[in-house]
Amino acid sequence: MSEGQREQVERWFIRHGLPHLIDGYRADTDVFTRALPFLLLVFFFNVAGSFGDQFTGWGQAGIAAVSTLVILFAAALLNVLRNRRPFQVPDRVGPVELTAFVLLPTIPSFLFGGSPFTTAAAVIALNLTILGLVYFVVGYGLVPTTVWAAHQTLRHLSQLLTLMGRALPFVLVFSAFLFINAELWQVAHDFTAVSFWSAVGLLSFVAASFLGLRIPREIAEVAQFASWDRVCQLATEARSPLGEVSTENVSGDHRPPMSKPLRFNVGLVVLFNMGLQILLVSVAIGAFYTLFGVLAVREETILAWTSLETLPADDVFVRGSWLGTELVLTVQLVRVVGFLVAFSALQFAVAAVTDATYREEFFSEVTGEVREALAVRAVYLRQFEPEGAPAAE
Repeated sequence: MSEGQREQVERWFIRHGLPHLIDGYRADTDVFTRALPFLLLVFFFNVAGSFGDQFTGWGQAGIAAVSTLVILFAAALLNVLRNRRPFQVPDRVGPVELTAFVLLPTIPSFLFGGSPFTTAAAVIALNLTILGLVYFVVGYGLVPTTVWAAHQTLRHLSQLLTLMGRALPFVLVFSAFLFINAELWQVAHDFTAVSFWSAVGLLSFVAASFLGLRIPREIAEVAQFASWDRVCQLATEARSPLGEVSTENVSGDHRPPMSKPLRFNVGLVVLFNMGLQILLVSVAIGAFYTLFGVLAVREETILAWTSLETLPADDVFVRGSWLGTELVLTVQLVRVVGFLVAFSALQFAVAAVTDATYREEFFSEVTGEVREALAVRAVYLRQFEPEGAPAAE
């Protein structure tokens, strides 16, 4: 395998949201270096805001300029100590560079700030949070995963519609009884914004947990290959930059080991794709109940179910009429529908894990694509002998 083809295969892994398939994938050379432009932008915003708002006008501009010069000098000195040119962009962002990213923006707060320790603590906490998010988003390819998942959903839209056709009757049977239950409308009326989103978040978390319980078994199954013939067949079907793969060019173990970060990366892709499918089913359910509620639930019924005398003006989103019938879209209806959508997502997730028929249809498309990517990795590891480096932890 040529160097150019290797780079194409590795970019193919990244586009599929599986950067940890790259051999020797590291946080310091592959994750934070790709996020360096964003980190530099955050860095200078931190410098500009770390001395608070106690200066105005030209005074504030002067302090910002001085702070920037001090930070640039410190960064240049760090580069020199790291045997780089003073203003060279680092080709490796390791612990020293990350420590500088977190701590250097606190210098202006000690030079010019009114509450230096409080400001510095806030800047450090913010930067540590940003680094964690950057590692998670960039290191596990969440952006290409989103694009790839959307593309796969469009590609297999007919299968998804079939799955929705099987799932909707099962889900609607249970949720319909809740929808016409006066107690649920009363609970929805009593919800605050915080309690509503907390309840929806809890149901969503439980649904994701049910799917997560199944994912390790799915990963173990898709990572198993009977022979190199099967590996080469799947790698060819994947339409990767490797093209058509023959067993003549591969040898050795056809089941390369998977590190913990790689397993987590694969699991995240599977979970994300399954979550997208559940989201689409939930959106269809939400659209149905919203339309049904507007057409079938009168304002007088809402008042009776919620023990209100009149609907507050802030609770009415849209009011209109159709064929002489007054229609109203209210906060209470939206909250009921939101709760039913979250509850239906939980039902569907449980069915996808426990029912063999649902599980086969639900997991097959997602795991099939991941299995092909793992086959490409097996061939890539056999045809390319890299320098070798531990995977990012």
